[in-house]
Amino acid sequence: MTLTENKTRQHIQQVDYIRAIASLAVALFHLGGKSLPGLHYGWLGVQMFFLLSGFIICWAIPENYSWALFPKYILKRITRIEPPYIASILLTILAGYLLNTNYRPDISNILTHLAYINNFTGRPYLNPVYWTLGIEFQYYLFIGVFFPIIIKKWGAISLPLICLLPLFIPVPGSTLLNVFPFFALGILYYLYLTGKRGLTEVLIYGVAVTAIGLYGAGWLPMAAGLTALALLILPLKRHPVIAFFSKISFSLYLTHDVVGSSLVAFMGMHLPKTFGFRAFEFLTGIAVSISFAYLFYRLVELPCLRLSKRIRY
Repeated sequence: MTLTENKTRQHIQQVDYIRAIASLAVALFHLGGKSLPGLHYGWLGVQMFFLLSGFIICWAIPENYSWALFPKYILKRITRIEPPYIASILLTILAGYLLNTNYRPDISNILTHLAYINNFTGRPYLNPVYWTLGIEFQYYLFIGVFFPIIIKKWGAISLPLICLLPLFIPVPGSTLLNVFPFFALGILYYLYLTGKRGLTEVLIYGVAVTAIGLYGAGWLPMAAGLTALALLILPLKRHPVIAFFSKISFSLYLTHDVVGSSLVAFMGMHLPKTFGFRAFEFLTGIAVSISFAYLFYRLVELPCLRLSKRIRY
């Protein structure tokens, strides 16, 4: 067994923990963050996802990756995420019609979502989580192009330099550059874990990236990102509940707002506005969101996951 194979088995549990915690945090925030104390910090799950993506996308790329493999690489990513994404957009449009008979979807807005460019248009998002998918897709393109450079001897120094760019070049808020420190920390951990960079070098670049992130994003988002990094490092054991929520994390992320938040809003219009009823609405919304996410995973996401694995480099 190679070093990489050993570490793949060792660290899959840590990835599960981050996926589970981050997806639940975001769902709790959207369903109860405005009405129930303590849930309004759930948005920090997004930063945890960003750091995890920085690590896991690199981890999934083969050691012999070159630019010639870019078409297969991006096809695997699109096959994995695009059909569930389209299905969630259709679900959002359907919910719009059911909740508002005057609802009329903006076709051009839908197209910018499908192309992952809505972040650059300044137009509203069909679903409050979709802005992050645009950033994730930007990262897929970035790493597909620059991965062969980053893994070279002096390639890692580019990571803190890229983090500095938004301080000198104005860029739209919902773009990869403005949140790149989170992805960069994940990439650095990958470089260390695979032995491509030594601990001292990774720590120097990591401190620089963290300092830039603290200046640009603030201490709270960076704390969430560093928490995800700590979870990657800790020797965590498999837990069936964590494994379940990790499995449905993407489906829950895509559908919780249109399903759970819509249900909470509907109940809120017909039930007394007391804390007890709000708690009931929230718990019902979470239960329905999790149940629906599992069905969505089984019927939509899982077939796409299996299909993407059939695409060989």
